[in-house]
Amino acid sequence: MNKKILVILTFFILIAGMSTACAFNFNDFSNVLFGAPKGNVTLAGVDFAIPNGFSELENESVYNEKIDNPNLDLNFSSKVYTNASGDAIILSVSALNGPADDNYTRDLAGDGANKTTINGVEGYEFSDPAFNGFSYAKNGRLVVISSTDKELFKDVIVA
Repeated sequence: MNKKILVILTFFILIAGMSTACAFNFNDFSNVLFGAPKGNVTLAGVDFAIPNGFSELENESVYNEKIDNPNLDLNFSSKVYTNASGDAIILSVSALNGPADDNYTRDLAGDGANKTTINGVEGYEFSDPAFNGFSYAKNGRLVVISSTDKELFKDVIVA
């Protein structure tokens, strides 16, 4: 079980690093400059609300990718959103070889995580130097939201 959690945590750190290091394409750049309307998005069967002014970095999106690891059966999808102020939101939803539960979300969040409820959704808040995170289980899937500003979680999470 610990190997699975380390692999999942490494994966989400990798996604966060890739999303901050990659360049915009022209459409992404214009969307960030001119803003985008608030909207709802469904990713791998989980609904999210996107705050006003945030635009998707379409080149950073990943859909139903399989992790090539013999110890872990995992498919994940991820979307990245930014705004003109430089704030970022990363949405990640993973389907594991079994249904995700509180144990997975707690292990993913790490020892320093705080159990909390945001918009009626119970999960675990955690942070690293660049991002804040909130992990929870929904519909048997592991959901992780990362952001440069943890106040955005209440705008993104849909119960």
